[in-house]
Amino acid sequence: MDIKGLSNNIRRIRVLRGLTQENVANDLGISLVAYGKIEQGKTDISYSRLSQIADCLQIDIAIFFQEIDVPNTVCDSQNYQIKNQDIRRLEKELTEVKTDIKLIKTYLFEPSKKM
Repeated sequence: MDIKGLSNNIRRIRVLRGLTQENVANDLGISLVAYGKIEQGKTDISYSRLSQIADCLQIDIAIFFQEIDVPNTVCDSQNYQIKNQDIRRLEKELTEVKTDIKLIKTYLFEPSKKM
């Protein structure tokens, strides 16, 4: 497998794992630009760096060298973004529910502070 195929596999697996380039770059302790060059096949990847990427993606390093059938990686990336929007919406709703619970507790258990 050539460097381009290896780089494409790294990108595909990262997207399937729901990680951004920034997530992986931060985990590796390198710049986003440096990591981007890895995924673009513009830099040689040492075995130790490849091992670090595999650890970050929680996969066996051998998977990078296999054929990965991902029919529409862009679609997977869009689905990830949609999931993130859902998560942010749910986090906001959870915060609102926690606030409501505090108000209810105050009302029930501290009668002097009734609304």
